[in-house]
Amino acid sequence: MNIMEEARKINDKLIEIREYLHKNPELSFQEVNTSRKIVEILQELGLDEIETGIAKTGVVGLLRGSQQGKTFAMRADMDALPIQEANNVPYRSQNNGVMHACGHDTHVTMVLGSAMILSKMRDNLKGNVKFIFQPAEEIFGGAKMMLDEGVMEKEPKIDTIVGIHVWSGLDVGTIGVVSGPAMASADRIEIFVRAKGGHGAIPHLTADPIVASAQIINALQTIVSRATDPLQPIVLSICHIEGGHAFNIIPSEVRMEGTLRTLDDEVCTNAVEKIKNILKGIENTTGVECEFNYEKGSSVLINDDKVIKLISQAGSAILGEENVMTVEPTMGGEDFTYFTRVVPGAMFCLGIQDRDAGIVSPVHRDTFDISPNALSIGIAVLVKSALMYLES
Repeated sequence: MNIMEEARKINDKLIEIREYLHKNPELSFQEVNTSRKIVEILQELGLDEIETGIAKTGVVGLLRGSQQGKTFAMRADMDALPIQEANNVPYRSQNNGVMHACGHDTHVTMVLGSAMILSKMRDNLKGNVKFIFQPAEEIFGGAKMMLDEGVMEKEPKIDTIVGIHVWSGLDVGTIGVVSGPAMASADRIEIFVRAKGGHGAIPHLTADPIVASAQIINALQTIVSRATDPLQPIVLSICHIEGGHAFNIIPSEVRMEGTLRTLDDEVCTNAVEKIKNILKGIENTTGVECEFNYEKGSSVLINDDKVIKLISQAGSAILGEENVMTVEPTMGGEDFTYFTRVVPGAMFCLGIQDRDAGIVSPVHRDTFDISPNALSIGIAVLVKSALMYLES
């Protein structure tokens, strides 16, 4: 079977599925209609088992080959983002304020397309393939919940897992791979600055949480510029701040929140301690009180070397070696890391950029879109990876 040819044969169906999902985006843990659509397609393919309701809305389909062997899994995330779409296209989001601006509709489509092709090959398939459709990646909740509910333990147990993510920085017709640390940990920080507020005209009788907050924001950047090895990637961004309600009143509280991202757990631990020390210093010099809340999101995604080699070989076989690009790690986060901490796994990037068609927008933007030509390419690489692994 020519895998690329088979993928192109179903291209119209793939575009139809992707556009349906794009029109009907759903937020994290609300992917009810998305799950229903997935189950409908998997049932049409006659999969051996279809499990629903995992981590609220997750779905897992199992395809058993005719021969005993290992179990390969591929994962797609399902949730959309709280963004109002700006694209003027026929498949524009019909759900006000919600948009598939990170390509999860594409991921679902490609894993479903892989199931379409592999289900035709079950008589010659040595081993099994599991198709995992995960909710709530955007809030880093779905993968862990699926693991807690035993998705990796149910027989046949998964031996390796592969994820795919659309990549606006790569041209359609290419894939990107990176071994080792590939995506950053993505943690949330929250700081409350509390003090005795008062009249804006008599600041000496108050402790000003706004001035203290400004000092905190500036001081936090020294963790990046002066307290961390310059060769170690780290991002510390305060993205939201609120406090005060009148032009002449010094408030009693300011709240801010942001994100801390690293590619190394030790760097992350060091940064958290530095944040605490900075807050203590600001308390001592300004008279405010600080409350620091730290919420772990996802850990660093570490791509297994052997699995990346497998994907690279599959990509070379489908696209040619020159179209398999080595890419740099990103400070974006991915809860796919929860799966790869249990079994060897890796995530690769799929090029979706088409400059001639004006498809150049990065993810998480209201103008994000993909080249439809990328769908069959992603499916072919996923299918080839599965077959090469099961035949090895």
